[in-house]
Parts: sequence; structure tokens; C-alpha cells
Amino acid sequence: MRWHGQLRRLLLSREGGGTVLMAVSTAVALGVVPSILEQWTTRQWVFVVVFAGALVLVLVGWVLQRPRGLGVVVSLYPAERTQASRVSALKHASRTAHSTTLVVDRAVLWPGEHSAQDRTDVADFVARLIDAQIEELRAAGRAEPEVALYVLAHLQDGFLLGRRLADDAQLSLAVMHLSQQAGRSVVPGVELGSSLRAALAPQQRVRVTGLLTSSTRGRPQLVEVPAAAGQQRHRIALIVRLASAGSMVDDARYVAATGQVAYGPEHHTGYQLPGPVRANGPCGAYVVIDTGNAYLPDDSALYAAVTTYVWECWQTARQEWAQHLGGTAAVEGLLFFHGPLPVAVALGWLTARDRISLVHHDLRLAHGSTTPPAAEP
Repeated sequence: MRWHGQLRRLLLSREGGGTVLMAVSTAVALGVVPSILEQWTTRQWVFVVVFAGALVLVLVGWVLQRPRGLGVVVSLYPAERTQASRVSALKHASRTAHSTTLVVDRAVLWPGEHSAQDRTDVADFVARLIDAQIEELRAAGRAEPEVALYVLAHLQDGFLLGRRLADDAQLSLAVMHLSQQAGRSVVPGVELGSSLRAALAPQQRVRVTGLLTSSTRGRPQLVEVPAAAGQQRHRIALIVRLASAGSMVDDARYVAATGQVAYGPEHHTGYQLPGPVRANGPCGAYVVIDTGNAYLPDDSALYAAVTTYVWECWQTARQEWAQHLGGTAAVEGLLFFHGPLPVAVALGWLTARDRISLVHHDLRLAHGSTTPPAAEP
């Protein structure tokens, strides 16, 4: 591109236009135009109006050219499962809202991938790229950038990314949400920060518990699983449904109570328990948090409150079960989760130092038209 083309592109850009507006307006405010006005009129109010207008335009120019943070678009679906339209929507939203956009697309980085990469390694790779981009912005002389994540991934990958990002605390780190309720528009999700660990205000707690089904409203009860062969007594299952998934709670309760991921050859739940099969006996107990078969409203404040509530329930259940076991073993958690991706990322961030894993659910494995009755507590 020739120099005049580059100049035109700069002037038409948000930053370039803001800089020019600030320069011109500053000249007006400092007296270039007032000197010219003196040749036309001597009325004082004209000079005051021009001066005030010029100051306003200086502020507008600053708003246009100021750094607007870093947007990070992260698509962690394999190449054969990536949805290009959703990735494009996230890219557009980030480039519109931020001065700099970093795109980490697994389908582009590993286009010939057939076998799954180690999920933890992928999360670590993404976190390192984000950190490198932030360091580059710092080196350019800019202030600490605000960072917004535009994530498209399996819930387990989002959870692992949240855990890894907890190691690199940023000044401001927000997780955006690709809404299905507002025509795939991008809306604020959850702000990752210390406020998530603060106790819920009474009105927040009432709002969250009001969304729960009658069977789980109030303080969720930790249900002990009857003793069975191969039982992993130190494990508790945290079952959380925050979005539409008809049999999710029954399936997760069955897996937790039996250690089996299928009711039989004709019905697989789709869950994949971590670790070797021999280590996946029944859990010692489980707790259910269920909003019913409906989606949460697109409300970042509500997302944050729900995240804090789930984290509080996990902390309470873990402490209660540790006391029940008498301190004989460290309590571990299996998180069966279905809900907004930003909440999964935030839960990973909150529980980064805890012994808890999100159980992956693969729709390609799930089959069976009817769900047998869940095991009784």
C-alpha cells in the first residue's frame, strides 16, 4: 500500500480520527480560531461557546483514540467441529470493542488434528499466548490493558482455561458470552475478580435461590451414597444444571451413585469420568443445584451471583464431607455441569487450588431415548 493509502486508512480509523480531532480542537481552544473570530465579532459569548465546544471535542477525540484493551478470541473446538459463523461473530465483537484482538483458533493452529490434544496443555498454551500479548502491549508503552475473553469451547476446556488463568491474575479479566437468546449477540458474561469470593448480599441470594427448583431451593443437602464395592468415599459429586438439559440431573446422579457411565448397552449417559476405569467407583456423596430445564437470563450480575453461589455450595459440601470422614482423606470433587460457558470458566478460576474436576459430557456418546429411574439416595 502506498503512503497516501496508508495515510487515508489512518485518518479513517478510530485512533487516527481521534488524534486529528484532538489536534484541531486543541488549536481552537488555544486561540488559533479565536484570533480569527476577532476579525468578525467582539461579542464575548461567541468566544466562550467556541472555547467550550473545542474542549468537548478534545474529550471526544481522546475517547476515540484511547486504548480500549485487549480482546482474546479463543476457539478450542477441533477442526472438524468448529462453527465458523460463531467464531466470526466473536472476532467481530472483539475488533469492534477493543484496540487489539488476539485470535487463538484451534482449528487453524492444528488443522490436521484427528486425535484430541491434552486439554490441560491446550489451556496452558492459550494462557501463555495471552500473557505474551499483554507483555507486548506493556512494552509498547501502554497502560495495563483490560482483557476480555471471547471463548468458544467445550465446558471442560473452558473450566480448565479458567483454572490456568488464575495463575496469571490480570488487572481486569472479563469473560464474554455469545448469547443464544439475543440472536447470537455478544453480551457480558462474568468478570473474574475477588468480588466472586465475596459473600452474596441478601437480595442476590434471594434472586439466585428463587431460580432453583423446589427440590434444591435453600441450602442444597449433601446426600450420602450407600456403601458399595470400589466406592471412592473421598469423592463428592457436585451436580449443577443451569440450562436446558432434560435428563442431565438424573444421569449425573446415576453416574455418581454407581460409578457407571451407562445404564446398559442401550443407554450411555455421555459422561466420561477422569482417570482409569478401576478408579471410578461410586462417589461417597453428591449435592444437586438445579434451576430446572430452562436457560438463565443474559445478565452478567446474575451470572456472577450464581457462580459465587455454586462456589459457596462446593466449599460447604467439601468441609461437611471432610468432617464426616474424620480427616482420613483429602476430599475431591467431580463437577457435573451444564450451563453458560462463562460460569464454567469462572468456576475453574475460583477452584484453581481445589481438588475438583469437571466431568466432560460428549453428545456423540450419549444415546438412549428413555432414562431409567435414578438411584434412590
